[in-house]
Amino acid sequence: MTDPVSTSGSGFDFQKALFSFEGRLRRSHFWIGWLICLGIGVVAGWIPLIGLVISLGLIWPNLAITVKRLHDMGLSGWLAVIPIVANIVGFIMMFVSVGASALMNSAALENEDPAAIMALIGPMFGIVAILFLVNIGFLLWVGLSEGKPGPNKYGPNPKGL
Repeated sequence: MTDPVSTSGSGFDFQKALFSFEGRLRRSHFWIGWLICLGIGVVAGWIPLIGLVISLGLIWPNLAITVKRLHDMGLSGWLAVIPIVANIVGFIMMFVSVGASALMNSAALENEDPAAIMALIGPMFGIVAILFLVNIGFLLWVGLSEGKPGPNKYGPNPKGL
């Protein structure tokens, strides 16, 4: 198993941390990697088409650091799919609720009734809020939970303890 913490001067091997799914990653290195991905994503968001490609490319490093943090906690990396599945289900629910509201209130929508429009977009706000809480909760759980001391089946402790 490879360890993303190197013995070089910086103490942090970016290539292994952001692109490999093997080994463990300590909390501080997780947050460094997460902030790097966030910064690249924000800057790339200003560039229309290239930004979309870069944002899609950032899925890999985000998954890599999340999987390694889960490994440090002694958990399977497959738990990283929790927010992905939650987002997919949430967006499906959002489209179904908007579609059902549009079908049930089509006459009111044609008359541009404000209550009908709020009935159409109201469920979207609730679902977006729930998805936000799930994603933030997962991020904080992975980023703030203590790793298992000593070696585990995913490799040695990145703190060297």
